[in-house]
Amino acid sequence: MGVMGVWVVGVVADDALEEARRRFPDAAGAHGTWPESSAYMSRWRELFEPVVLFGGAHERPSRADEIVRFADAVDRVRNDETEVDEFQDYLLNAVPQQESEGLFCAAVPRGDGAAALMWGLGLDTTLRFPGCCGQFLFDAAQVRAALPAAEQALVLHPPRRALVAARIRLWLDEMADDPNHDVDELIDGPLRVLRYAARTGVGAVGLTLWY
Repeated sequence: MGVMGVWVVGVVADDALEEARRRFPDAAGAHGTWPESSAYMSRWRELFEPVVLFGGAHERPSRADEIVRFADAVDRVRNDETEVDEFQDYLLNAVPQQESEGLFCAAVPRGDGAAALMWGLGLDTTLRFPGCCGQFLFDAAQVRAALPAAEQALVLHPPRRALVAARIRLWLDEMADDPNHDVDELIDGPLRVLRYAARTGVGAVGLTLWY
């Protein structure tokens, strides 16, 4: 049986976020945050540097190797607290339950939509994107604070957008079983939800799930 990666970005009321933080303090505190250890982050960056060969020469990994290494790095930095499943299930029930301006959902067979977008955007943009590799937990005030960085990452001029879209398709070809996935929606959907949250004065959450 295959697996399905699901990335959900949805609006959520502040009182539901407060309840999630109260009921699942460890998972909520870790969700969407990068590791504090500078050594850990340095190691994460090193995964994308050229491999040093004997004699000091460098060798670029193949594109497939780059994608696999990035996927592994994303998995390592995401929230892995023991209560994370209950925490994410709680929030999944708090976001809109039908497709709307306040809900984005990318279901990718054997794939990870958030990681595909982050690899498409590149390492530096990934590190500046609000939250951590598609996971975040923002109340209304935090949404407003995070929106400028999200817009800087996702409002793309045509040449940049074409490059990002091409990189996403390479990712999906290598890592997923969905060659026809809507790449434009993968780029536009999360920002649409964050803008809606800011406009309506509610919070927003990013969840990465596997089924």
